[in-house]
Amino acid sequence: MHRMIEQSSVHLPELVKDIGQPVSIYLVHLSSEPARGKILTSATAPLLVGLLLVALNLRPAISSVPPLLETIRQDLGLGRAFLGLLTTVPVLCMSALALIAPKISGRIGAERAVLWSIVLIGLAVAGRLAAGQAGILFVTTFVAGIGIAVAQSLLPAVVKRWFPDRAALVTGLYTVGITGGLALAALATVPIERTLGGFWPGALASWSLLAAVAAVFWLPIASQARSATRREGAHEQAHLPWRSGQAWSVALFFGAESCLFFSSLTWVAPLYVDQGLDEGRAGLLLAVFALVRVPSAFLFPALADRSGDRRPWLALTLILTTLGFCAMGIVPLATPWAPLAWVVVLGLGIGGLFPLALTLPLDYSADADEAGRLTAMTFFVGYVVAAVGPVAVGALRDATGGYAVPFVALAMLSVGMFFASFRFRPRYAPRP
Repeated sequence: MHRMIEQSSVHLPELVKDIGQPVSIYLVHLSSEPARGKILTSATAPLLVGLLLVALNLRPAISSVPPLLETIRQDLGLGRAFLGLLTTVPVLCMSALALIAPKISGRIGAERAVLWSIVLIGLAVAGRLAAGQAGILFVTTFVAGIGIAVAQSLLPAVVKRWFPDRAALVTGLYTVGITGGLALAALATVPIERTLGGFWPGALASWSLLAAVAAVFWLPIASQARSATRREGAHEQAHLPWRSGQAWSVALFFGAESCLFFSSLTWVAPLYVDQGLDEGRAGLLLAVFALVRVPSAFLFPALADRSGDRRPWLALTLILTTLGFCAMGIVPLATPWAPLAWVVVLGLGIGGLFPLALTLPLDYSADADEAGRLTAMTFFVGYVVAAVGPVAVGALRDATGGYAVPFVALAMLSVGMFFASFRFRPRYAPRP
């Protein structure tokens, strides 16, 4: 820690002029016992707000599209499988850049890389003003996906640098920002479109304002911060565990989980629009799906940590996920309250499943180096698998004329994961 302070020796008067403390003082505070017991102080508050603002931008470019998907399809005359690419393209970027983002950070620093990523997201989303042409819509989606992928990959490094003694808690806080951005875009995009007189490209482009706020707030951090010397050379040169069967099991399980999530994100709202709900109510259901994931993401990992075995909780989340998909596919409107009930069940299942799947690389790693290599492989392979989901669901919808078959297929994938989860006994028991 002291080495990091000596290497940083950074002052951010612009960032903290309202509180009159340079960040160098904050770094000294981090090394003291009182600071380790506090997350929110006058010096840390701007950094936490900056992280939350950045995190809020990591999903609206994706989640603003599904509530308007039927309108976009009709205006542009595109097939549903093709529209699935609007989710698939960013997911593929997350995969490809999982191995490249650390190199970008090594050249310009994590904080600056995050800034340029947010700028890229903002420019791409603003470019959707011209999304009345299909080519522009997909190009802007690709560019936004690059920004999302880089920022998402580097935020953990930023957190570890500024909050070394509270990395897990701060990670949880910015995860709430990610989920909040997803829910906000899902909920507000249709009302914005209606305010603009049905001009859906303007509704999609409006989320660039959120990126502009984040970029302005993050600029002082990026312009003054000097990332501590990274010790990742060994990670980049070390071989990923491509020959390990267990590593492939972890990566494919994470990929299947991500496939379920991104398929839900893309097609839950269109399913209910297809069933006769207006786009506003469908967007509200998607927002509920996102919000329900927040308590679930905290609850199930906490229970798994207390029990010492993740398998029962993996099984429970997968049972909920299976029930949610089956209910939506077979009886989406069984009662007036059925859509809300099914969305809550599915959100609880997928919300708990994600953090549990994300801990598997840690369970099967002996140390931080091994965990880094396995996590990189998991993201790289997992997001490639995940990218198949939205396109496959769209293709099945076009082929069968309804959502029953694709959603039951997602339920069957959940069942397969249920049985696969039994083999994930932690290889390294956690230390007391």
